[in-house]
Amino acid sequence: MKRLITMVVALISGAALAGGFELKGDAAKGEAQYKAMCVACHGEKGDGNGPAGAALTPKPTNFAAPDAAARLTDEYTYKVIKEGGAAVGKSPLMVSWAGSMKDDELRNVAAYVLKLKGPAAPAKKK
Repeated sequence: MKRLITMVVALISGAALAGGFELKGDAAKGEAQYKAMCVACHGEKGDGNGPAGAALTPKPTNFAAPDAAARLTDEYTYKVIKEGGAAVGKSPLMVSWAGSMKDDELRNVAAYVLKLKGPAAPAKKK
């Protein structure tokens, strides 16, 4: 019985480690990169009102909007920054930054963006 419990614990632990995404970004370091690369479209506060964003259709994501906050998980945010909007079914105008930033920089920017997000909309009652 003890061996069975040990095997079950090992399987559960391994499954949890294999499937989890860990951002491990530093928002403080990501702020400068965000201000250099993202503010033009997403704005200083992440509200989607940057000077270049005004000319874009669709408008850049407002990170504080409840609908955006609900989808801005660590993994999603990192993927959008790394691979661009088209990688997650969003606007292809959101470019991939993988060629311009190292992986740790991508993770730091993602961590900073997550600091800008607002609360998610409450779940709808059935």
